[in-house]
Formats: sequence, C-alpha cells, structure tokens
Amino acid sequence: MFKLNLKIAWRNLWKNKVYAAINIGGLALGLTAFVLVILYVNHEESYDTWSPDLKNVYQLREKHDQFTPDNQEHWNALANSKIAALLREKMPQVKAITKVNPDWNFVKGFAVKIANADPLIVSKMKDSDSSFFKVFSYKFIQGNAENALRKPKSIVLKQSLAIKLFGTEKALGKTLKVMMWTTDPGQDLTVTGVVAEPQSPQSVSFNALMRTGDKDTDPQGIGNTNYCQLYARIDGDQNSAMLSGTLQKLYVDFKKALMSQQKINYNDVYKNGKTPGLKFIPLNDLHSNPPFEVNWKEKLKPVIAISIFLLLISVINFINLATAQSVQRAKEVGVKKVLGSYKKQLIFQFLLESALQSIISLFISIILIELVLPEFNSHFNVDLSFWHNPNILALMVQLTGLFLFITLLAGFYPAWILSNYNPVSVLKGNYENGLKGIAFRNVLVIFQFVISVTFIISIGVMQMQSKYISNKDLGFEKGNLINIKTNYEDKLANKIKLIPGVSYVATTTQVMGNTFNVPEKIKYNGNEINLNTVSVTMDALPALGVNVLQGRIFSRDYKQDTVNAVVLNEAAANLISKKPVGKKYEVFNGSKNVTFQIIGVIKNYHNEGFDKAVLPTIYKVTSLGGSATTNNLLIRFNTSKYNDVISKIEKEWRKLYPNYPMDYTSLDDAFSESLEDNERFINMIILFSGISVSLSLLGLFALSTFVAKRRTKEIAVRKVLGASNVQIVNLLNKSFLILVIVANLISWPIAYIIVKKWLDSFAYRIDIPVIPFVIATLLSIVIAVLTVSIQARKAALTDPVNALKYE
Repeated sequence: MFKLNLKIAWRNLWKNKVYAAINIGGLALGLTAFVLVILYVNHEESYDTWSPDLKNVYQLREKHDQFTPDNQEHWNALANSKIAALLREKMPQVKAITKVNPDWNFVKGFAVKIANADPLIVSKMKDSDSSFFKVFSYKFIQGNAENALRKPKSIVLKQSLAIKLFGTEKALGKTLKVMMWTTDPGQDLTVTGVVAEPQSPQSVSFNALMRTGDKDTDPQGIGNTNYCQLYARIDGDQNSAMLSGTLQKLYVDFKKALMSQQKINYNDVYKNGKTPGLKFIPLNDLHSNPPFEVNWKEKLKPVIAISIFLLLISVINFINLATAQSVQRAKEVGVKKVLGSYKKQLIFQFLLESALQSIISLFISIILIELVLPEFNSHFNVDLSFWHNPNILALMVQLTGLFLFITLLAGFYPAWILSNYNPVSVLKGNYENGLKGIAFRNVLVIFQFVISVTFIISIGVMQMQSKYISNKDLGFEKGNLINIKTNYEDKLANKIKLIPGVSYVATTTQVMGNTFNVPEKIKYNGNEINLNTVSVTMDALPALGVNVLQGRIFSRDYKQDTVNAVVLNEAAANLISKKPVGKKYEVFNGSKNVTFQIIGVIKNYHNEGFDKAVLPTIYKVTSLGGSATTNNLLIRFNTSKYNDVISKIEKEWRKLYPNYPMDYTSLDDAFSESLEDNERFINMIILFSGISVSLSLLGLFALSTFVAKRRTKEIAVRKVLGASNVQIVNLLNKSFLILVIVANLISWPIAYIIVKKWLDSFAYRIDIPVIPFVIATLLSIVIAVLTVSIQARKAALTDPVNALKYE
C-alpha cells in the first residue's frame, strides 16, 4: 500500500509540475533561512564546550566605572589584579586562579620577529601568569601543561600560528622576539608548548599565550593598580549562593582596607544605594553576557523572527496551493471512497505527498545553504559549515524533526480537507459541500500580506534612518584624515610634519574607531558634575576640524593653554553654563583642589556609534589633574590624493621602528565601519522582504486560482447574461482587494511598534515617517491587483459553454 501511495504521489507531482515547482521552491526558500539560523544558534550555543572541565571555570567581574564607554558603573570583565592573591589566600574553594591581559581594541596585535625575517603583526597574543593551564585544560601537541609556563620569558603557540611562523608545528625550544609597542626593544621568548585548536569556539581565545613575568606580581604602592581579566577554577561541589556570599564579603573587606590605605572614606564613595561588587560568571555564560555589548541572543531575535515568518509564509503557500488543486483531486477522492478507502488511508496518502515535497524542498535548501554560507559567514563574522559541522549528528536530528514538523504543519490541513469530500456530491459534479474553509484560506493570505507589508514599511523607515545617519553632521571633518595606531612621539611627529601634503600631526584619546573615556568629577559653583576627560595635543582639535561655538580652541600663542586651560563640548557646557567661557571649576587631585579655566566650547563630535549619545566632555592639553594616552596618531592632509604622502610616512616609520609594522585607518573607513552592522541588517531585511513578497504573491496566485475554479459556473452564467470581461475581472479583484486592505490595516500598528523599537536603539534618529506606510499600502494593492488580474482574465476569457454544457 505504501509503495502504491508513493507512486501516486510521484505521478501527481509530475502531473502538476508548475504547482509542484512553486510549492517545493517556496518551501525550500523558507527552510533555507530557517536552517541557516539553526546553524548559527548551534554555533553560538557551542561556545566553551570543548572540555568537560570548563563547567567549573568562572570569570570574575568587578563593578566599577573605569574603562566603561559611558563612565557609568557596570559589571566589568576587567578586575583589580590584587583580587587574585586575595582569593588564593582567603577562599579554599578556588583551586586555581589566573591573571590574563585582555584583547585591547586600540592595538591590532603585537609584532613578532623571527631571526632575519620581516616582522609580522599577530593578533590575540595574551600575557598571563604561570597558572593559566591550571585553569584551562588545553590539549598539548608539544610540551605539557605542567611545564609550559613554569619559567618567565616563555610562550605557548596555537598549532596554526606555529605552522605560520615556523612552517611546522614542531616549534618547541625555538625563539621569537615580541614587540608590544613601537618603542618596545622586544623580548626574546622561548616556545615551551604548542596546543591544538579546540573543536568548539572559545570565549577566552588566543593565538599565543606568553608569560613575560609582568603578571607574576601586582603593582607595589598604595595607589597603584593593574586591571586584567581573572579566571578561576572552583571546586565542583559548591553551593553557588554561599560561594557568592563569601566572595562578596571578602571583596567588601578588601575595598575597605584598600580605601583606608588611600585615606579615602568608604562611606563617602558608596552612598545613595551605590555598593561595591564582585561576582563569578560561569565560563559557559561569558559569550552570552558580554560587558557593554548587546549579546548574540538579542542581536539574533530579529533574524529568528524573520526566518520563522518566512517559513510560515512558505507553509501557508503550501497549504493554499494544495487546496487550490482540490477541485482536480475531488473526483479521485470520490472514486476511492466509493471503492472502499477509509478516511485514514486518504489522509496518509496526502500526507505522504506532502512529505515527498518536503524532503525534496529540504534537499534543495541544503544546496542553497552551501551556496549562501560564504556570504552568511561574512555577514555574521562566523565560520559555519554544513557538512563539516562538528555537531553534524545533532544537526541531522534537528533537520529530521524540522522535516516531520513541516510535513504535518503543511500537509495535515489539505489532507483533512481532501479526505472529507462527500463522494456522492463530487461524483455528481457538485463541489460546494466539499470546498469549505475559504475563510481560513483568506486568513492565511491576510497573514502573508501582513508580514510582507510590515517588511516593506520597515525597509522604508530603515533606509530613511540610514540616509539620515550617513548625512548627519559628525561635528568634525572625516575626509583627508588618517589615524595611525601608535602613541604620539615627537621624533616621528616632527618628521611627518616636514612631509609636503601634511597639515597637522596630533593625538587625542577620543576619535572614531578608538575611544578611551576617563571619568572626572568637577566642582562648579558648589555643585559636583560628572564629566568625561579627553587628553589632546595642541593640534588635535584643528586636525579634527571641529566647529568652535564659543571662545577659542588651544593655541601656542597662549602659555596658559598648557597649564590649566580646557575646552568643553556642547554637552558639557549645557551642564555648566550657557556662556561658560572664562569661568573656572575645581577638581580634587590627590590632596588638593586644582583650578581650571574654560577657554572655549566646541560642537559635539561623534566618536562612537550612533546608538550612544556624545558624552559631556572636557578637552585639555595639560597633564594637570591626570592624563591618558592611547594608540592614536592623527594626520590631516591638505590634499585628497595622499597615497604618495602615506608612502613617505611609512618610509619614515620603518627608519624609526623597523621591527613594528605601521597600522593605520582612515576616518572615512572608521565612519563606514560604525555603520556596517546596521547596513548589513538593512540589506538582510531587503533580501528577506523580497522573498516574503514573492511568496505572498504565490499564495495570492494560489487562492485566486482556487476561487476562479470554485466560481467557474457563476462566471459562465454572468457572461451569458451579458457581463463583460472587465466586469468579471473586477468581480474577482474586489474580494482580494478587501483582503489586502485588511492586511494593511493590521500591519500598520505592528510595523509602527517594530520600527519604533528599532529607532529607539539610536541616540540620534528620525521621527517615524508616514511615507513608507503609504507607499507599502499602494505597492501591496498594485501587486495584488496585477497578480489576481492574470488569473481573473484567464477565467473571464474561458468559453461559458464548457462550464454549462453538463447542466
């Protein structure tokens, strides 16, 4: 019986090639989007699962406002290095703890030189103490965990880096020189181990792990601190609540003792509900809880929703196309019932047909996945694979479940409808009793168009927001400006200034692509105000091309500028005074108050993404009250053709720093990079919208076909009574126009809520416009009319004699 049903299903596919192709193609597109999301979710969930020992590894996160983008308190991945010694001594539950330098975003990597070869920049080189491999259980290809970091000046390489540097993984005992910054004379490190790349991705990843000795001891002195990442291995049999309580108590006592040594009143710092905090974060939770960033689950929510909608639209198409063919299958069902077929047998037959189409769609979707995976990997910055997936068995189980779910979801309703036909009615040629459920099919079409119209509205709003951001005044001139990732050195700066085509050479801690915010509390007119401090050189603000709103910016003509003068941005000026130029404020510096004078106000300039508001900021040349340096060397050109100028700069660079390659970026590129995520998301919405609209049109085509066949005799009678072809077309169009209009009325509030939430993620945004809503409505109506008219015209041109001759 199964073989017979399979033959019937296969023959029906060939008999209705067009419908089958539309069904299978539509379902394949929906499955492709959904399976890609499954691959991505599997990848993200697989972080830090490469060793069973990792379930007892935790990261320590400290609550503080240092190194935070907005100068507010956050649970930071950087913690005081002295906490490691505290836990070793006071918490016996901690079996091992290690200190590790993070990946700083202001450097691309460290320079590595082997013998007489040219230096290479290697990313993800981390410095740690000797305990790293007591916490993380890596598989050693050469060397072993016990001895790898026993001595300072040792380095452990990942297998891929060892092959890249030495041409072989057998690198044990070999020496390489590492330069951490441009003026670093370098350290000779001996390779003491080579480890394999784990099978699953890691939150704490590295290409090379060094033990230079810097992390072996903590900074001496009361006020000296070093912030790094701390990872601990905990004894497995621990109550998490008790562990957290013990940790917090130890930390509070530690902070009180530290502040007492620094002669800082603990109660003055921690008041108004503010409390110190230290907590353990399980390693398995690190990837889904990044500090200061939106986690991958939040980022993926829109993509998951879109992929589900596309899959639902595909399934709706499947249902509508299957029921559109019901007239052709009615007599087949009637004959089978007369010959003794049971309802269960008929349902099984039609489900088998659905399963056959589903399995073909799934195979096609796998081919499509292989074709689009490279672009998908590039879009999400991952390295996914289907056939070489490390969890291929789990993936196959998921796909099997998806296949069964889709088969039942898409096939059960048509199977139920077809198997319910009254054999007496359909064999007499009366299909009315057997063709119920038109209301349900109308709801499905409305649902499809609600999704499609919502997509179209979203595209319109997103494009307008994107255009607004692209054309927004940044507050500085991004053209003809590059940023070399190095600190300001007079020797290099003076040589670059002599190159024709160079206008300014300067540095600042606040520039797009690399920002280092330092909080500062000032006292003005008896009030305390929290601001952000940026260190600059004299030429930094002219190099950026900022707009001066009040007063002036720094100048060498005024000696005061290097002593206690500051410039404010608009946001800071708004907190102080409408006309702050000439006014003074105080900052507590160590044991005394230091006075600063405001000499000018500049327009806010953007240095981070548009999802963050510009911080109220003080700019100062003086080191009074503290200063900070990062790897920013700004160079402003007075020509747009500056490639030759850059070549000359690189020549001077190589003379001064032969062992450290020059790394630079243009501010134009930094601006484009800040928009990259949103542009990718918009492009994805456009692509999925196109697929959604196409599938919706197929669904509308299916329903219009169904209705035209259902009303064949009605149309014939009307024609005999004198109705024109245009009147017949308008008759069929009218019912579908109502569906599309209803879909638009439903989609408008849904689209409004969605785009408002998306726009709210920007600190700088447009108001929700009406135009995209109007365009989406008109476009959906025009598309619907054209689609239905094709089928309606075909029905109108049919000879009425063919429909009425058996009456």
